[in-house]
Amino acid sequence: MGIFFSAIFCLLFLVVFNRGLRWLQPQKALTQAELLTIYAMLAMAITVSGHDFSQTIFCTVAISHWFATPENEWATLFWHYVPDWLSVNDLGILNGFFNGESHFLQKSHVLGWLEPMIWWSIFLTVVVFTMLCLTVIVRRQWVEKEKLSYPLVYLPLEMAQPTAVGKTGFFANRLLWLGVGLTCVLDLLNGFAYLFPHLPGLPMKYDLHTHFTSRPLNAMGKIPIQWNPYVIGLAFPIPLDLLFSCWFLFLIWKAQSLFGSMLGVNTPNYPFPDQQILGAYLGISIVALWLARKPFAQVVQGAITSNSDDQDEPMRFRTAIIGLFLGLIFLVVFSYQAGMSLWFSLTFFVIYFAISFGFTRMRAELGPPLQGIHYSGPLQLIVAVVGSRRLSRSTLAAAAPYWTFTKEIRNNPMPFLLENFKLADRSGINTRKLGVAMMFSVCLSAFLTFFAFLQLSYQYGSIGVGRGHTAYTIIERWLSKPQEFDATFLLATGTGLAVVLGNTVLRLRFIWWQLHPLGYPLAGYYHFERLWFPVLIAWLVKWISLRHGGIKAYRRLIPFFLGLVLGEFICGSGWGIVGLITGERTYTFKNW
Repeated sequence: MGIFFSAIFCLLFLVVFNRGLRWLQPQKALTQAELLTIYAMLAMAITVSGHDFSQTIFCTVAISHWFATPENEWATLFWHYVPDWLSVNDLGILNGFFNGESHFLQKSHVLGWLEPMIWWSIFLTVVVFTMLCLTVIVRRQWVEKEKLSYPLVYLPLEMAQPTAVGKTGFFANRLLWLGVGLTCVLDLLNGFAYLFPHLPGLPMKYDLHTHFTSRPLNAMGKIPIQWNPYVIGLAFPIPLDLLFSCWFLFLIWKAQSLFGSMLGVNTPNYPFPDQQILGAYLGISIVALWLARKPFAQVVQGAITSNSDDQDEPMRFRTAIIGLFLGLIFLVVFSYQAGMSLWFSLTFFVIYFAISFGFTRMRAELGPPLQGIHYSGPLQLIVAVVGSRRLSRSTLAAAAPYWTFTKEIRNNPMPFLLENFKLADRSGINTRKLGVAMMFSVCLSAFLTFFAFLQLSYQYGSIGVGRGHTAYTIIERWLSKPQEFDATFLLATGTGLAVVLGNTVLRLRFIWWQLHPLGYPLAGYYHFERLWFPVLIAWLVKWISLRHGGIKAYRRLIPFFLGLVLGEFICGSGWGIVGLITGERTYTFKNW
């Protein structure tokens, strides 16, 4: 998710508490910088503990031995190549993990899991530290010089804004509370209707695909019409050309499927959106590096000559560059010790950080509610180029956990690092202290996530184990039925890369060209089909307000749209708390 509703809810609680504290004991009240530092630490903790980062890796730790059967031949294929120091193979320890009704805090369980828990926590921490070093190198260019929009920092920044004496603050705006009230009423109505089906609710989606049941129209797949208020609110601050590009290019993606069906294309997965999206993000990284090549070269040159003006940076540029290389070396050596070849592990992490770089650039400019790549990450790209036959069994067996945290890359920490530094730039936070605080949050979060994952698994049985099983099943397929050079995969990846590069050239040469290259990978991501209509609504309202009311009308409307977000986050957190207390499923405002 682009912005964590739980972090916003906690920030709101702190703001309310802080206002009471300021009234009772003003000298002890938290400043804006302190509030946003806490928010930044929460955001980093949540992203590290999230679904597509640490959790997915932990799901593979106990899989290889437990699910081995004579039919799948796992024992023959890769049992001996799964490193003992990164996995748990004792069936006595695993019995409670998979079957539940047990407790993790037993001596044998803790000792059995301790070594892989420590190593994987260190691994995740170094991944984020490497991203932090890369973020430091690009921070000044993207935050201070290019002044990118960072739409997702608007809400937390406004919430923590101190109110001057005699002035109206963010929370005193009537349009804000109008937006909060509308979404709270909506979510309460639908929440009670979810718990008590006999009560009326307000439908939030309708699928146009039900009207397109025959060829060639059925090739377009789902076209849901959803009007999630929080998505409309998050999209409203996004630049107008980016909003237009997102919904328009979504229709272009659907048109690709439609024309393919009309032309009789029977190739499975056409038009290969996942591979095109991978190429598009690599293209975004290339473009971002090329356009800022001179500033980045100056950073490197200044770091070498110790002549950089970097006293106000989160760390010295020389330290960041050294940290970047040391982090990469650690990850490569870690992977080599786990069984991977050196060239494979180095290639894997270069591609992974290039994708993360592209994600971060998109978030800085576009601030999408979500982003990702579905099952087309670094591992799939390497296999498509060289084929699985040329990869050793030890390399593929060690790569199974890596497949899980790069299968969609939805929970990527690097964009949050840069956004937190943007918050620091706007609120006067000491960036060096913020960097230390975020890394402390990452270390603690990685370890606590592992502990919570194990405790819940021993209590309820095999939490999220399907992800780990899928990872090893794919490795099994690559070993038993080796995949050769995949020209289709690479052609689609090259197409996505070419679209981004061509679109960038058109934008640089023609002022009137409205399509933005960032919209192409976002619009093709399969989750975006639920967001395209809210983005269209936000674009239409913003276009009308700017055309007929100018920038003043737009600025007056911002609190209302932020209120739509805040209201849904309040109610969504409220329903989540009710679910935790009662143990029952409750309404989810995301509605997917």
